[in-house]
Amino acid sequence: MGVLALLAVALYLSDYFTGEQQRLAAAGDEAGAMEASRMAVRLDPFDTDALQAQSLLWRQQRNYDRAVLALREAIARDPNNYVPYLTLANLRLTMGEPDAAVEGYRDVLELNPNAVLARSSLARTLMRQGKLREAKVEFETLKDEKSATYQDLYDLGRIQARTGEAPEGVKNIKRARRMAEAQFDKAPGAQTERQQQLLVSMDLATADALVVQGRIGQAQRILSESTSEQAPSLLELLASDPEAYREQVINSDIL
Repeated sequence: MGVLALLAVALYLSDYFTGEQQRLAAAGDEAGAMEASRMAVRLDPFDTDALQAQSLLWRQQRNYDRAVLALREAIARDPNNYVPYLTLANLRLTMGEPDAAVEGYRDVLELNPNAVLARSSLARTLMRQGKLREAKVEFETLKDEKSATYQDLYDLGRIQARTGEAPEGVKNIKRARRMAEAQFDKAPGAQTERQQQLLVSMDLATADALVVQGRIGQAQRILSESTSEQAPSLLELLASDPEAYREQVINSDIL
């Protein structure tokens, strides 16, 4: 009974110091928050939340190595909890280590195949590495599971325009645009400049996919109506050398 009572007290104190860590961090007392976090970690050897919070504190101090160590300890404490794996993969991406991030996202999906955020992040990381066909598989999985966001469909469509599936690419980009516009319209206030720019970029991507598909007239119409600064030069290229435009799309990177 005495051991159970001591354990209960330790867990209570661990929760208390976790709360103190959050309060002190919100107040800007990083040193106090870090000490509270250390106490919470020591008092509960099974807790991972305190280590996740500690990792965040290290990241805020730009001490990424310590942040990684805290997450690795969280994983060691609870290897079946996919959340620390996901946090670590995101951190690796922030640190400029995309290969390690990809490995981390795959670890997350092995533990939880339904982790939508991990699959979307994996797909986007692969895309930015130029691994378009691998990325396409992940985006298509999201689409098949009806979990794809407008950004996922937009990226999938742009990949398809470059990998021999331009008709499907056009459909997915147009669907992404409809979803994005509907979502923006539901938000309070007018569309922001950033949102408007995304819609313009989606129109340009649609034109690109149409050119790859050989539907030159439709692409010209979209470009002629576009407010993008790039549109006039793209129209000129399309009029003078459609094949060069097509090759430019196929060989361009997706940012």
